[in-house]
Amino acid sequence: MKKVKILLSLLLMMGVLSYAPASAQRKAANNLYMKATVRKSGVLLRWAVDNPAAWKTTNQYGFELVRYTVARDGQVLKTPEKKVLNTTPLKPMPLDAWESIAQKDQYAAIIAQAIYGKTFEVSGNTGNKSVATIIAQSAEQEQRFAFSLYAADNSFAAAKMAGWGWEDNTARPTERYLYRIYTLAPVSKLKIDTGNVYIGMSNYEELPKPGDVGAIFGDKSVMLSWEYNAYKAYYTSWIVEKSLDNGATYERATNLPVANINEKDDKPSPRMYYMDSLPDNERTCYYRVRGISPFGELGPPSEPTSGKGKHLLRYVPNIRSNNINEKGIATINWEFEEAGNKLIKGFRLNQAPTVSGPYKVVMDNIAPEQRSLEYAHLNPTNYFTMTAVAKDGGTTTSFPVLVQPVDSTPPAAPVGLSATIDSSGVVTLKWEKNKENDLLGYAIFRGNNPGEEMSPVIDSVWRNNVFRDSVVVKSLNSKVYYAVKALDQRYNESPFSAVLEAKKPDVVPPASPIFSGYSVKNDTVYLSWARSSDEDVAEHLLYRKIGLDKAAKWDLISRITARGVYGYSDAAIIGGNTYSYIITAKDSSGLESMPVQPVTVKVPVSPESIRVKGFNAAVNRQERYIQVSWNAIADKTAEYQLYKGEKDQPITLWKVVEASTRSITDQQLKINTTYKYGIRVVKASGAMGQYQEIEVKY
Repeated sequence: MKKVKILLSLLLMMGVLSYAPASAQRKAANNLYMKATVRKSGVLLRWAVDNPAAWKTTNQYGFELVRYTVARDGQVLKTPEKKVLNTTPLKPMPLDAWESIAQKDQYAAIIAQAIYGKTFEVSGNTGNKSVATIIAQSAEQEQRFAFSLYAADNSFAAAKMAGWGWEDNTARPTERYLYRIYTLAPVSKLKIDTGNVYIGMSNYEELPKPGDVGAIFGDKSVMLSWEYNAYKAYYTSWIVEKSLDNGATYERATNLPVANINEKDDKPSPRMYYMDSLPDNERTCYYRVRGISPFGELGPPSEPTSGKGKHLLRYVPNIRSNNINEKGIATINWEFEEAGNKLIKGFRLNQAPTVSGPYKVVMDNIAPEQRSLEYAHLNPTNYFTMTAVAKDGGTTTSFPVLVQPVDSTPPAAPVGLSATIDSSGVVTLKWEKNKENDLLGYAIFRGNNPGEEMSPVIDSVWRNNVFRDSVVVKSLNSKVYYAVKALDQRYNESPFSAVLEAKKPDVVPPASPIFSGYSVKNDTVYLSWARSSDEDVAEHLLYRKIGLDKAAKWDLISRITARGVYGYSDAAIIGGNTYSYIITAKDSSGLESMPVQPVTVKVPVSPESIRVKGFNAAVNRQERYIQVSWNAIADKTAEYQLYKGEKDQPITLWKVVEASTRSITDQQLKINTTYKYGIRVVKASGAMGQYQEIEVKY
């Protein structure tokens, strides 16, 4: 077979020297990747290695394709059914077999030349450098690898001839498969991982129609863009189609597919872009795009987008003069070349509060011949631009010009002044923002005594409506006074705001309360104390800990905020333990007193604390018995005393059981009788617990 030449200059135009095809998904060395899709004819499979060395080795030794049937009729098989789909190694067909397909499939020609060509030659005009020169600037094997995988993405027939694709026509609709591709290259030659994909005929879906196709038309040019990120799982390249007969017929805008060659894993490209030239600016051009799948399939066309080219407007207006009369009306004059009058629909006057905008159109549809106008709606500061609007929609805009009327009106006095002062003396002042458009900022004043002349806190203009100051907390003055003025951009001052009187925080903690006594009764500790003598006490805080260990943690058990309450009943205690208590006072500023000597209380054990939990009686009428059960207590137990009696009859000691017993069965029963059962714990020390009783009807 004669040497096959690659006739695709598109690969260079696309920057293929750095192209890594989507089907390869190149990552770590010597990986084998696999893709699959379902068509009505069966399952289409594609695979590729991820580097040139592995590509060359697998072309020599080929692949083995294995199908495992994993599920059938909705049920997972206990043992997958294995089937080798190829009878001979899957590797490139001999060179002579490529002759006929290469004549009609340019992608097949690329693959054949990449695999078998002595040299890898690309013919076509690429400017000052020949294609062969550009190819020679890079490693040849890398180029063979990249070109061939790109070509396989565009021709499934060529991919199958190269041993990189397979169509499984024996797949059944009710089954699901795991396809796995193995390299037949010896491990000693090159270690290459396996690739796999899990799929079934139920995964069939039509190729999607591309969406969100947009166009920006310029002078005899158009920039097309369309959604890419949502479709990259379906398509590896794109065809752009163009119509000049109102969408009746479409032809390819270029014979070359468009592909995304600059995408990075950490910065996915959201859209695709394509530039095309227009024959003129008068005809409406229609465009649509179609995707090409990794299996060479051409997807459905998108909805068309259309438009015309736009003539560039080369003339720019220029505001030359302005003045303001005694009534506050501005006269604005501008220049614009007369030759541009026939190209524009008119002018727009734009106004903004600052030179950087935002600009708002305040006068529109100004006649193309007009060069002067009057404008009365002025702000304290105005920036104006003039825009020429072309008949085809283009615009040009002048540089901004400042127009500033005389202003002697001061802003309103600030309102809503408030202050907070923390314990370190940091003052936070706040007030409502003034509404004036020409507001520059505020001046802030402070005084130490009521009625005295206040002094500025800072010698510059403050831009915000929040300000932080600092005062000495430990001083003879318990209060500080503030006022604020507003200033506009002409430095006109407002009157003072209402003077604010701010109270300094209290930094001295209150006097400590003192315990006056305690008592213990029925597993409850009763505490009493003499309250703190300070008037601004907001609450008393009662703390408790178990034992006498100085390192033990104190737990807050009560906040007493009500006045006139000087005692507390602590029932959350356990007999036999020793408890310590302290009490402090906290004032309205959040300052807490130091605790005085704690009170230590030894709580004796009471019968009420020796009780079982979960004491229950369950009736089983079918087998004619009552099951009495209970849970163990935490303390050491010697025995349980059980009592029994009928309702309205005396209850007597029934049984005494060991400490390990948790239930007992009563079969000495009479029908339609209500029974009472009791239990008492006897501890190893001889202490007897509280009697407990339940009632059950048999």
